[in-house]
Amino acid sequence: MKILLTNDDGFDAPGINVLRERLLDDNHTVCVMAPASNQSGTSQSIHLGAGMEVREIDENFFTCAGSPADCVMTAIHGKLFDKPDILLSGINRGPNLGLDILYSGTCGAARQAVLMGIPSAALSVMWPGDEFFGSEDENEYYAMADFAAKNLEALKSLAVTAKGGLMPKERCVFTNVNGMAQGRRYKGAKFAGVSFREYIEDKVVLKDLGGGRFDRNFSGGKVQSRGRCYCDYEACVEGYAAVTRLYAEPSAAPTLDGIDFKV
Repeated sequence: MKILLTNDDGFDAPGINVLRERLLDDNHTVCVMAPASNQSGTSQSIHLGAGMEVREIDENFFTCAGSPADCVMTAIHGKLFDKPDILLSGINRGPNLGLDILYSGTCGAARQAVLMGIPSAALSVMWPGDEFFGSEDENEYYAMADFAAKNLEALKSLAVTAKGGLMPKERCVFTNVNGMAQGRRYKGAKFAGVSFREYIEDKVVLKDLGGGRFDRNFSGGKVQSRGRCYCDYEACVEGYAAVTRLYAEPSAAPTLDGIDFKV
């Protein structure tokens, strides 16, 4: 299978390199287009107009000085590789559960791919206590890498992509997979809903530099996760790979009767 890899932690992060090596072990054609630096929290942002450096690191391994979504667009539109059968984004250092999905560059890349006609999955790991950034120990990424390698066809089949740039009958869908950072394998896999993540005690501190200028520093607090149904967070802490199918396209909420708009 022809596989395109990207992430938001940067090309030298342990997750993407463990995943690459695991896929190469199965003799897949693996191409990498990953950010040149950490792009966590960039969602599906893209850079317009300004030039971005693309650099070759190794055979079929490139970096792009942009966001994960930029990486996907560069790899596909730039024709550096043949069109992949699937894009895998990750393995992210930290979970992408619930509301994390909105901010995640890992998920942003997977979303961009299905809108461009490429089946995709985002892959992330979490640590006990919901620690935001866990260890860089390569062994803790192996279970997710092994899961992805063994389930490529299943992950591909779960996607709904744009057809040659045209709108499919169904809304476009990508897959989001989360699991605990652990040894060799998970208990199994469970389909799960999206949790609601409440970020408590997040802080923004502005240091007055004078002259109307401020230095802004952000620090994350604790996270509480709840689900309206069996959710991604629950599946992870129980030791399963949490598999969630997500719409890539915006979806309108139901209209409301009795609203009198003035014009």
